[in-house]
Amino acid sequence: MGKAIHFGAGAIGRGFIGDLLFDSGYEIIFVDVSAELITQINETQTYDLYYLEEGYRKKVISNVSALSPRTDESKVIEAIVEAETLTTSVWADNLVKVAPLIAKGLKIRLEKNKKKLNVLACENALFASDILKKAILDSQVPITLDELKQIACFPNTAVDRMVFEVEINGGKAVEIGNDYELVIEKSKLTNPLKEPIKGAIYTTNLQKYLERKLYITNCAHAIAAYLGYLEGYEFVQEAFADKKIYENVVAAVNESAEMLSVKYGFSWEDLQAYITFVLGRFMTDGVQDPISRVARSPIRKLHPNDRLVGPALACEEFNINNQALCKGIAAAFLFDYPNDKQAIELQHYIATEGMEQALVYYTNIDPSSNLFTSILAMCDELQSIKNK
Repeated sequence: MGKAIHFGAGAIGRGFIGDLLFDSGYEIIFVDVSAELITQINETQTYDLYYLEEGYRKKVISNVSALSPRTDESKVIEAIVEAETLTTSVWADNLVKVAPLIAKGLKIRLEKNKKKLNVLACENALFASDILKKAILDSQVPITLDELKQIACFPNTAVDRMVFEVEINGGKAVEIGNDYELVIEKSKLTNPLKEPIKGAIYTTNLQKYLERKLYITNCAHAIAAYLGYLEGYEFVQEAFADKKIYENVVAAVNESAEMLSVKYGFSWEDLQAYITFVLGRFMTDGVQDPISRVARSPIRKLHPNDRLVGPALACEEFNINNQALCKGIAAAFLFDYPNDKQAIELQHYIATEGMEQALVYYTNIDPSSNLFTSILAMCDELQSIKNK
């Protein structure tokens, strides 16, 4: 299959996308800012994965190397020029940081008359490849839209796998769940008849998969984290073990499921099976996922199209109950973890402008709507819990 270059050697990069690229037969070149991780990968040209549900069965990923975007820029550009596939998992907020280097590589690739490249941003965000494409065009690198169309395609993706970064025998490894879902926008591939990554789902309707994942998987995870934070829990698994929180999470994702069934025609049985899979995964024995990690960046997660406000607004549109989702949104507004930049910004805005204005500013929810009123009422209710 040739070479694949992947930006981001974190848990998702190695434990999910790298795993699938390896199974697809690629030589993998990681690009990452961690000097420690780069050294570790290059020492053996391998890294280890451990299956959580299989008694820690080890899988060795081989034929890999790693480069730094800071000290190996020319080598990264060369790898982009020679690659068969380019993927990322750097977090959506960081796509703008990697875009200039990718733009340089694509520019030289075009000058050398190389074939068109699939560029897939495998991020936990809606239409991340489109975000990356825009960031490339907005960078200071002189590449035009016409030139970009000649040298690259940007299929959007939906990603879903349980992955955790761990230290084993003094080295960095990744714990992974057996089940995963990588959905790729088929029509935007360089060749829609050719599948560049084995094990992925190729679809002509990515939106419904994106929303199912975001409005059920990510929604459940976030609500459990924000409600768990208010109760003083350290790990999300403690929140899921709390009966009241668990019931609220189930109610919230059922609200999302009812909306998705109406909007996209998913069968109720399939959605219930998906919910069972999602919740079971979050409660896997031995997993301890810090609430501070899951709940981080609350401003991003309160965006009108994201995992909390997005399904609540859609439920409103289809006249579907959304009270459990409202509770999750309210809990996110009360997340005041002192080591999270967005939490600090959010709480400062609330303190200076008030909760009502904050709700308008961060979610764009109509102040005259029932949804707005319900969230404010939930904020008052949850604030009393927090103050106990």
